[in-house]
Formats: sequence, structure tokens, C-alpha cells
Amino acid sequence: MTALSSGGLAELHEAAASPLARPSAAQLLPLAQSAEGIPRLERLLLTAARRAPRELAGAAADLVRAGGKRVRPLLVLLSARAAMPGRRARGRVPLALVAEMVHSATLLHDDVIDDGLTRRGLPAPRVAYGNGVSVIAGDWLLAASLELALRADSPGALEALVRTLRQLVEGEARQIALRGKTDFTSDDALQIAHLKTGSLFAFCGEAGALAARAPVAVVTALRDFGMRSGSAFQIADDLLDFESDAATLGKAVLADVTEGKPSLPLAIALKRLPPLREELAELLKGPPETTEDEVRARVRAFAGRLSRTGALGAARRIAEKERDAALAAL
Repeated sequence: MTALSSGGLAELHEAAASPLARPSAAQLLPLAQSAEGIPRLERLLLTAARRAPRELAGAAADLVRAGGKRVRPLLVLLSARAAMPGRRARGRVPLALVAEMVHSATLLHDDVIDDGLTRRGLPAPRVAYGNGVSVIAGDWLLAASLELALRADSPGALEALVRTLRQLVEGEARQIALRGKTDFTSDDALQIAHLKTGSLFAFCGEAGALAARAPVAVVTALRDFGMRSGSAFQIADDLLDFESDAATLGKAVLADVTEGKPSLPLAIALKRLPPLREELAELLKGPPETTEDEVRARVRAFAGRLSRTGALGAARRIAEKERDAALAAL
């Protein structure tokens, strides 16, 4: 275990992995939010989004203005503080912006891939501006994040970001390949969680340490903390799809089921009760004569049967193991 001490990191992890971490984990940590300058970061994010070409700025800025948990930039800032106690590391704020810009880009892309209608409780940018604008706005944010990482002048940060972007793409590709299938496993779901969510959290921990010019052992510890925290966060998010409501979640509930996305609770349930595979396949086929209300009723009934398998509790225990591994990395 690396000798790292930061109450904020541990608190952030607990907040991020909790189903209560909506709409903002930062709001559950008001002292850390204030100390790390999250209000200023919000202004910088909006300024960065508005720098996009005018054809794209509306989609990017609307997404930023809609808010968000801001867990990723807060993790960068807290990691930098943990790696350099008592001092402010140069480059920490630009890299915190990079983390949220990359996350925002993935949301713009995901909503197009998923035909999403809402994001953060508001119409998704693709609804207001169209799929093309949403995709290109996401591309612009990724390009801007690379430029900002370069200007942050933190040795190793740009390379870490490029590696992270590759993992994000690999995770999305894997999820698309398994979408609509019923034979995916828990290992498949965990791999996607590691690649799509864990990788960016890992970058956040690593970026904070790199900004602080920390020793290799500290960089590795904070990267591992981020990876495990991100995995726990994703599992908690998967659970919210079954346990939350649309107002809290900011998007449709049971969306993972209706979109055929492989999630950990679903994988566990399909293994425990194989007849659910056939039922899920029928749901995903969606007979053309079925009304929207009938589909929702069938999905709710499916979710009820899934819940009775104990899959949600099993997934929660795996999230707790990821949490414990994250804290052990520190």
C-alpha cells in the first residue's frame, strides 16, 4: 500500500459509488467542492465549450450548462492534492478540464449511438441540434482536450490521455458488439466497465499525480485507485437503471434493458435464471404491433423477475469489492 493520505479522495470514492450520488457527487462534498474550486471550474468548462465553432458551440455548451456530477475533475484535483500535500500543482486545473471535456464528448457520442432522448434531465443535444452536430461537437471536445493536455505541461499527461482514449473506444466497440445479445457474461460487463468508465477515472488519478510531479509509485497508486473507483461507479450506475427514477437519474430508467446493453446486474441475473434470456430476446425484438405502454409494462415485469434472482445484491457486493480495492491502492 502506498502511503497516501487524502480524506477528500476517500470521501469522493464513497460519494461516487453511492446510489445517492445524484445529481452531483461534488454537492455531497461541499468543503472539497469549495476548496478545489469547482465553481471556477464550471465557468472554465462553459468558456471552453463556447470556443467551439458556432455550428457546434450550442450542443457543447448546453451539455455543460445542464450540470453533472463533476466526479472526474474533482478526482484530478484531489489526486494532485494527495500527491502534493499543502501545495497547488501546476497543470492540475487544465487536466481537470480535460477529464470533464472527454467525458462530455463521450456523452454526446453515446446519445447518438443509443438514440437517447434525455440527458441530465433535459432533451439530449442530439434532439435539439441533430445527430451530426452532436457527433462533431463531441469530436471537437476530444480535439480540444488533447490540445489542453499538451498545454498543461505535465510530463506524461498527454500520453496517458491518448492511452485512455484508445481504451474508451475499445470499450464502446465491445459494448456495441454485445448489444442486443443475451449470452454475455459478468466478465464481459466488467471488462466494459473497466474500459468505458474505469479508464477515464484511472486517467483522473494519474493526471493529478503527474501534475504534482509525483514519484512513479504514487502515480501508479492513484491510477489504480481511479480504475477501481471508476468500476465501482459504473456498477452503481448499472444498479440505478433498475433502482432509481427518471427524475433522479436524468434519463429513462431501465434504459439498459430496452437498449440491450450488457450490464453486470443483467449478466448475473441471466446466469442465475436462464429462462430470462429468452424473455429478454423477445423484449429486444419488440413486435411491431406492441404499444409503448405494453413494452414498458413488459420491461417492468422483466425487471421484477430479475430483481428476485438476487442479481442486484450480487452486483452491489462486487462494487463493494472494487471500492475496497480502490482504497487499498492508497
